Amino acid sequence: MNINNLTTTDLNLLPVFQVLLEERSVTRAAGRLNLTQPAISRNLARLRTLFNDPLFTRTPKGLIPTPRAEMLALQLRQSLQDLSHLISPAVFTPESATKNFRLATTDYGAQVLLPPVIKRLRTEAPGVNLEIVPWQESLLQELYQHDIDLATCTVEDAPAAIHGRGVGSDRFVCVVRDNHPAAEQPLDLEHYANYPHALITMGGARKGAIDYLLEERGLKRRIALRVPHFVAALAIISQSDMILTVPYGLASSFAKQYQLKILPFPMPQKGFTYSIIWHERYIKDPAHMWLRNLVFEELTHTLEALNVGFRVS
Repeated sequence: MNINNLTTTDLNLLPVFQVLLEERSVTRAAGRLNLTQPAISRNLARLRTLFNDPLFTRTPKGLIPTPRAEMLALQLRQSLQDLSHLISPAVFTPESATKNFRLATTDYGAQVLLPPVIKRLRTEAPGVNLEIVPWQESLLQELYQHDIDLATCTVEDAPAAIHGRGVGSDRFVCVVRDNHPAAEQPLDLEHYANYPHALITMGGARKGAIDYLLEERGLKRRIALRVPHFVAALAIISQSDMILTVPYGLASSFAKQYQLKILPFPMPQKGFTYSIIWHERYIKDPAHMWLRNLVFEELTHTLEALNVGFRVS
């Protein structure tokens, strides 16, 4: 491709050429293009110079293309169609789309938050495929490199290139096995800190948000177990004397299944917001806009339902 040739050529001549090929008349071409006949004649003269060929001969029945013009016509229509598609706004049609998306989330997100998303995907866009990858804190800086379309997480200070939208709020509660001593009387902060704890770690974190809250009060808890998965942690807690501090939505979803008691977190808290986040490269992509709107709607509804009638023992 010779870019220099393109930059010195008036590409506006090409649509005129195409209309002349179709109409075989300067008058009719002028009418279609809302130009004057002299303007069309001047453009035709420039086209003849550009292609070094007469392109058309005049006859009583109109313009007859030369062999050179007929040869050019084979490529011209397709080239103009390609250019039109290039500059036209992209359109995403879910029902006929065949596309792959990658979404990063935790096992909690995959088991509790995403089933309604996937159900709707299968209904509205049966040809769309979804790959779920594990969420790690490091992905916040690497969404672009890992080619991840969306992630669900809690985030406060996102990098400049990351965009997000809140989908719902939650707060921490404590979960213990059904007959745990901590469930027999109100749990204060000091007793809470003295029990052994399980910590859900994503990406190998040694501390959680709760540890920093305790440090502000001059307290420290013993982390007796570190486990990378939310649901696995709940199963383990059901058979142990440890306390697990998790979002209420998670606790309420699995308390009955694992015979767990939900206890208030013994400390004032602001709560936190779940968000969907994405890299700015996708911000105007129609397929991505459709996906994130769908995910936003379903996650918002799910989190609202989980938190209706918020209550603990």
